[in-house]
Amino acid sequence: MNGRLETTIAAIATPIGEGAISVIRVSGPSALTAVAGRFHGKQNILNAKSHTAHYGRIVDGRNETVDEVVCTVFRAPHSFTGEDIVEISCHGGIHVTRRVLESILEAGVSPAGPGDFTQRAFLNGKIDLSQAEAIADLIQSQSDKARQTSLEQLEGALSKQIHLVRDQLVQSLGLLELELDFSEEGIALIDKKKVENLFNLGILEIDQLLNTYKYGKVWREGVRVVLVGVPNAGKSSLLNSLLKEDRAIVTNIPGTTRDFIEEKMTIEGVLFRMIDTAGLRETTDLIEKEGVNRTWKIIKGADIIVLVHDSTKTLTDDENIFLETIKNWDRQDFVIVNNKIDIRNDKTPQYHFPEKTRVVETSAMNHTGIENLKEVLLDKVLDKSEEDYKEAVIITNERHYTALSKAKQSLMSALKSLKSNESEEFIAVDLRSAIDSIGEIIGLVTTEDILNNIFSKFCIGK
Repeated sequence: MNGRLETTIAAIATPIGEGAISVIRVSGPSALTAVAGRFHGKQNILNAKSHTAHYGRIVDGRNETVDEVVCTVFRAPHSFTGEDIVEISCHGGIHVTRRVLESILEAGVSPAGPGDFTQRAFLNGKIDLSQAEAIADLIQSQSDKARQTSLEQLEGALSKQIHLVRDQLVQSLGLLELELDFSEEGIALIDKKKVENLFNLGILEIDQLLNTYKYGKVWREGVRVVLVGVPNAGKSSLLNSLLKEDRAIVTNIPGTTRDFIEEKMTIEGVLFRMIDTAGLRETTDLIEKEGVNRTWKIIKGADIIVLVHDSTKTLTDDENIFLETIKNWDRQDFVIVNNKIDIRNDKTPQYHFPEKTRVVETSAMNHTGIENLKEVLLDKVLDKSEEDYKEAVIITNERHYTALSKAKQSLMSALKSLKSNESEEFIAVDLRSAIDSIGEIIGLVTTEDILNNIFSKFCIGK
């Protein structure tokens, strides 16, 4: 893999399309030489100082002008990748951008693959692995919460916490290994209670990080909210009212929605993925029946389930079956929307919903109760005071969660062995495993497969 660092790479770093400018990024030991051979301007790029911009033109192999450009020079090690970098800003047409890139590649530069620049930044020690992943998350963020947590991780908040926990475990391992060195002489050098306290502290700190994953996953991926109900309960109208646009087809004909519709919206910086589903009912229509089957699959994978009920009618058999099913599942993330209150009258049959269930009164047609519903959805996500997490380091990545879970298991095994007065050798094995698991998060322990899996998800040019 380090042999890859000996090559110089280039790629278009901006989205392909028509725009004011495009940027071609060139990084590696020959970046300055390669660009200098194709750049004609007042300043020779080879002699340019770091962090300076230079106007000129890029030429092809026949010395014909391809485009007028601005080249910005970043000299190693003071660059994103830690290598010499030249970023070429050209006009933003698709054809001209590709021609500039082709000219640089013809000068002996290799095309970059997905994530190659960020991977070099990691391999050259400019960022750790968790910060590299934060870059991808920041680019893909779709809400303020996702952006904030990605930015905090990029700035090293998670790295600092991981280093703190790891250093404590390394300290414990050092004490155990010191004891092992003198085990044959029967000399006891360590305070077992001190080691036990360090283990308990490590488990506590890992637990604090693990407990944030529920919220971190929400910030990163959004909240999947499924709207369910019998046909004509007003699910599609409710979706349209939430989105403030006519996204779903609304008719008086039962069974209009036969598959599902997914749309995104944000509430106070949190991304919600709203899913309108086929109406719940027994049907002989094969297409509608498939839609109902898909609805149940979506319900099982939802973060919040919203049953939309037509408040002008009593509960149907299908709704009662659904409520009983939810009760048996013991789902706490459940909301009932009592819709169509604008046409409800005193003759409407009375009914009782399950105890402690959140019920929101709405009229999707005239937007009554919609803001209240948004507040309830947000409350379901933030079922613990958000104040507890304002200063906390948030885990957003499943890989980090898995690594921390493995570390906790190993640490608990080491603690059990310590309390059972087992040999320090057995304790040290579990402790090393915990240290390695934590090290995977920041890249102190990595395999090529892990790196390839992470960086292959990046876009080319990043």
